[in-house]
Amino acid sequence: MPGRILLALSLFFGSAYAQLSLTPPPPAPLAQSTRVTPPAGPLVGSLDHGLAVWEGIPYAKPPTGALRWHSPQPLPAWTAQRPALQPGMACPQVLSAPGQTKPIVRGAEDCLSLNVYAPAGATNLPVMVWIHGGSYSSGAGSDYNPRTLAREQHVVVVTVNYRLGALGFLALPALAEGDSVGNYGLLDQQLALKWVRNNISAFGGDAANVTAFGESAGGMSLCQHLLMPGSRGLFDKAIIQSGPCTDPQLTAGRDATVNTSSSAARSMGCDPADVACLRALPLEKVLAAKPGGLPSTVTFPPVYGVPTLPVSPAAVLLHPSSQEAVAAVPLLIGSNSDEGSIFASFISKPGQDMTFVEYLGISYAFGGLSGTWKTLIHYLPWHYPTRALALAASSTDGTFACPTSDFARNRAAQVPVYSYEFRDRNVPYSSYLKPGVAVPEFGAYHSAEVASIMGASAALGDYSRFSPAQLELARSMRTYWANFARTGNPNGAGLVTWPRLDTAGLNVLAFSPEATHVVDDFRKLHRCGTVW
Repeated sequence: MPGRILLALSLFFGSAYAQLSLTPPPPAPLAQSTRVTPPAGPLVGSLDHGLAVWEGIPYAKPPTGALRWHSPQPLPAWTAQRPALQPGMACPQVLSAPGQTKPIVRGAEDCLSLNVYAPAGATNLPVMVWIHGGSYSSGAGSDYNPRTLAREQHVVVVTVNYRLGALGFLALPALAEGDSVGNYGLLDQQLALKWVRNNISAFGGDAANVTAFGESAGGMSLCQHLLMPGSRGLFDKAIIQSGPCTDPQLTAGRDATVNTSSSAARSMGCDPADVACLRALPLEKVLAAKPGGLPSTVTFPPVYGVPTLPVSPAAVLLHPSSQEAVAAVPLLIGSNSDEGSIFASFISKPGQDMTFVEYLGISYAFGGLSGTWKTLIHYLPWHYPTRALALAASSTDGTFACPTSDFARNRAAQVPVYSYEFRDRNVPYSSYLKPGVAVPEFGAYHSAEVASIMGASAALGDYSRFSPAQLELARSMRTYWANFARTGNPNGAGLVTWPRLDTAGLNVLAFSPEATHVVDDFRKLHRCGTVW
């Protein structure tokens, strides 16, 4: 059971990675090139059917040697023309997949780069900065292909790499900078947002109109940035897709994080106080670090109670008295109607339902003791076709739907909020997902909406098999997203009117190929306020 639980948790808040190439694609031909000279230094990119593309742009010094487990350092401006013709390396991670005999290591430590996609000849266009998901342990900006979004919606899109796993979130006093420990991955994202503010005008973007958006751990990262003092003023709007802000397991206090990080250091063969040993470790040992304790939804979570993130999102984001701590930016936020299905599927053995012990174990991993009791009482396995589907319903409601709704309702009293639920239960999925006895169909699974926004990508959804109705839904969703980035209001000509969320959280826009319409049953369907 532990192996399958860890496999499912490695996919938590992310996409599938079995489809990914471990090396960047070949560079575009120089014959179709475009040149810019931002303050960072001159760059040559490529042209792709009316779209200008610059990939693999470094935004920080390589976080290697003495800069391993150090806040990211700005890269000095360069003077020679730098090619930006292929994505940079992903940040180091271990890929896991069903049937895989041994782990596959992907990426390199010199990984802090970003990619820019802009309509050719762009001037002063809205900017959308994508933070990828992957449980803070996997993924890369180049796993997503925002060309359709940028070209069709006339926006500038930036995708970002940031440090992951132990390299991004180990928190040890010996590595402290002042009173701060950990959160290197969040600080990478923060520096990338600063880079965008300072440089994006040269690419045709409006540096005064930046929307940060992300899914899963990318969305959760934005929850942190709403509270991080150093992130204030770096983005003007935020789009949070399936990134629950208030789950207490998704960040950890300083003392608890130091304890688990100390265990991880010892698992790597170093005393937690021996900085020289830690920074000399081979990458493979770092990637094998084990923090100890029971499996959790995030192995190396962000840490609060430090200057970079002073307060706990779970403690602050639901309390009106604490709203001055939250960045006052408009929000577009939502989740999918069957978020939990893929996690339940990965935990289950092929050809059979999960056992009752597995049902309890993963309930605890997702929701702690309280979540386990709620699952046992309110999601009785014999009321569902399988135990896996009971678990899927519980995790959908308790981990995603209700925390998202509660946070959205709270912020609706302070700033414009637009809330959605993605309800297309027939999104074509990649070969990585395999229905079976435990989960015979996935419905609107976690990350099912990503392909609609980002087009053909490494997401679990197979955009190439979308029906005409699904393609039209995808186009309308991209339009809503881009309108929101443009003005802070997703509405526009030809679209179903999307009202601002009321403080009761009842007027949610439901997306499906059959009908996009406002619903008032979201909280009732997901048992918000009664169970969760």
